[in-house]
Amino acid sequence: MSQVFTIGRVTADLELKTSQKKNHYVLFSIAESIGYGKNARTQYLQVWANGDDAKALVKAKVKKGSLIWVFGSIELEEFMKQDGKTSDKRLKITLDNWGYVVFGKSKNGKVEPNPNAHPNIEPGNESPSVPSGGKIDGERENLPE
Repeated sequence: MSQVFTIGRVTADLELKTSQKKNHYVLFSIAESIGYGKNARTQYLQVWANGDDAKALVKAKVKKGSLIWVFGSIELEEFMKQDGKTSDKRLKITLDNWGYVVFGKSKNGKVEPNPNAHPNIEPGNESPSVPSGGKIDGERENLPE
């Protein structure tokens, strides 16, 4: 099973839904910016959240434009487009954890906790960090057709 950690903006307001088996879930997309300069582009990832995670996203008022980080299992899935004839592929993340991305510090130099942060995230730890000594390469290979 592959795991992914990414940061992106939510593309639409969230709607808590209930499955036929009476389980709560939320399905939404995030837009992730990848590359730099003329190679910059946006990649869309579909995120599935179930149960308490789905409820927490809605309770925390995640909405269109929210900048969040997500962590979860990722898979490339094939799906049928709305025309009923064309198939395509998309990246789907099954959510394990998430949080708001926090920018900046207060005047006293401390990170201000986001009042809408995920309840399982300690204040001040809402934003992810780059691994020490690590280097992030924004250029990635395209997925195979």
